[in-house]
Amino acid sequence: MSGERVLYQGYALQAVDKKGRLAIPACLREALLENSSERILMIADEADLPCMVAYDRGWSAELKAQVAEDQKFARDQGRAFERATDRLKNFGNVDSVAFDEAGRFILPDYVADDLGLTDYAFFTGGDEVFHIWNPRRLIADPNVPEGTRKRCLFEMKKKGAVL
Repeated sequence: MSGERVLYQGYALQAVDKKGRLAIPACLREALLENSSERILMIADEADLPCMVAYDRGWSAELKAQVAEDQKFARDQGRAFERATDRLKNFGNVDSVAFDEAGRFILPDYVADDLGLTDYAFFTGGDEVFHIWNPRRLIADPNVPEGTRKRCLFEMKKKGAVL
């Protein structure tokens, strides 16, 4: 693992089997392994998008520093913040799953249920994190950038997935 974090970039559509197993796409798995010596994937609610956010365990420390900076900024601006709520949102509502050398892991039941994942998951890079989407919800969401929607739709059609 190097000192500088590798960015999560790219996208892929991955099949989800009946037991909730799927694989982290190679384009994201490589960054995940560069950023952490552990094969652990953290999955949490994404505050601003109808998907889940995923990251390596090392990002948790970066997130802690970012939350502290946001709280300081709020304090400096005379705005209220809820420390306990921030902690719960950022560190309590997180699932931790192991993945194998091929990136395969089992979706936590809550994540699969919340996203409605039954047959496919669409992964998108997001800088320090990446996202896991229900592809049908992504395609239907008018707030998702058009290029992302078109790529997801293209990948679904390419695999012959029912829209």
